[in-house]
Amino acid sequence: MACKFYTVDRIENGFAIIYDSKDNKSDVEITRLPEDLKEGDILSFDEENKIYIIDEEKTNQKKSNIEKRFKKLFKNI
Repeated sequence: MACKFYTVDRIENGFAIIYDSKDNKSDVEITRLPEDLKEGDILSFDEENKIYIIDEEKTNQKKSNIEKRFKKLFKNI
């Protein structure tokens, strides 16, 4: 199963604005996405089934990395 990954940048006017790993932007109708989608989630697109799925593991890894960077950045403030 071949998958592509996207980051949800924002949700507005019935669309999710998503970016792939090369920073290519796509606008996807919210009705084509999981109901519990949030900004910052990582989506995988299953080419075979033509569906988007929230990748919980990648989303949690990204959030953890961001938290570590903020802690390091503000450590000496």
